[in-house]
Amino acid sequence: MLRDQLNLKQLEIDTLLQITKAINANEPVQKLFDLFEKTLREQLGVEAYTLFMFSRGWKQMVSSTGITELAELNIEKDLLPFKKLTFLDALHGEKPAYLSAFDILIPVYHKDVALAFLLISNPKVESYEPLDDKIKFTQTVTNILTVAVENKRLFKKELEQKAFEKELEVAAQMQNMLIPDKLPRNKYVEIAAVYVPHQNIGGDYYDYMELNPDECFFCIADISGKGIPAALLMANFQAQLRELVKKNHATIDEFIQELNAGVLHNTRGEKFITLFLGKYNTTTRILKYINAGHNPPILVTSKGKKLLDAGSTILGMFEKLPSVRLGQIPIVEDTTILAYTDGLTDLTNESGDVFSVETLTDFVTKNYKEDVELINKKLISAITQFSKTNGFTDDITVLTIKLFGR
Repeated sequence: MLRDQLNLKQLEIDTLLQITKAINANEPVQKLFDLFEKTLREQLGVEAYTLFMFSRGWKQMVSSTGITELAELNIEKDLLPFKKLTFLDALHGEKPAYLSAFDILIPVYHKDVALAFLLISNPKVESYEPLDDKIKFTQTVTNILTVAVENKRLFKKELEQKAFEKELEVAAQMQNMLIPDKLPRNKYVEIAAVYVPHQNIGGDYYDYMELNPDECFFCIADISGKGIPAALLMANFQAQLRELVKKNHATIDEFIQELNAGVLHNTRGEKFITLFLGKYNTTTRILKYINAGHNPPILVTSKGKKLLDAGSTILGMFEKLPSVRLGQIPIVEDTTILAYTDGLTDLTNESGDVFSVETLTDFVTKNYKEDVELINKKLISAITQFSKTNGFTDDITVLTIKLFGR
């Protein structure tokens, strides 16, 4: 009897060693499950068994012949309440019919998180084999297997996350190529920009282009949504806008209607774009603009301040924009314009206060005489100090423009 018991212990050690070697050799998960089933059947004499593990939902990983998916079993309701090994026949009340083949429930938890549940019939024992020893060994093997499979899952998830981050990094580089790397600084106009995407890439967009020796255009836009989908739409929108700007449209209404039709066609009415676009003539010193549902830029001169809100509704909502108004401003003295996306005025501090349009207007009024780069630097410092631990929860873009008077 002693010799048989020693042989049994040696067999258990060999089994654990075999499983450990398979884990260290990074064998496929299926091979680990095969070893586990072989241990249950041949060494422990378990006739009925089924193992559930959590992997993006509870799944039945292994089961003995004749054991199906147990459709009536609800893991959250029927098994999650059990935190330790349980003999099902000892439960108060009758055992559910769908668990009739099983005698023991072995849960595997990491801290308070359930990782697996093993249901088995009683292991077969010889007269000299304590049942408790076989159950404890079953529990040990189940824990080792579960931890190994969970580690594989976490490692795979980490690799997927790193690959995704690499893709985001490349996408961010590509998006940066779409944004102008040089903005004008001459005797007529100076522009500086800040772009802070919330997720490396985003749906905010700004642009600048010289149309001819006397005219240039600048714009800022916000595509609904965040991340890769918004970035893809932004790239498409940039190409469309640049082509339309080059055309010689008879009226601003014709231009914006064609732009709206293109957005609606590409998004099928599921995404929207707000846009502010300015066209400045350095000879006439006339700024023409249109605001398509965008946060009104703030214009400040020595004579006061003004919100640039003339325009239309947002793009991509209607087949035809209901009304379009062109804004027109003569630049008779040095003028500062600060355009931005709503990520800026959606910022909140620890007290729940919002970095409002009024707060932003006060900032521009105090700093409008500064250089455009310095204005942006001061603004980023101000909102960083304002939001502190809350951080930035959306893409933030700021376009600061100085137009010089006669």
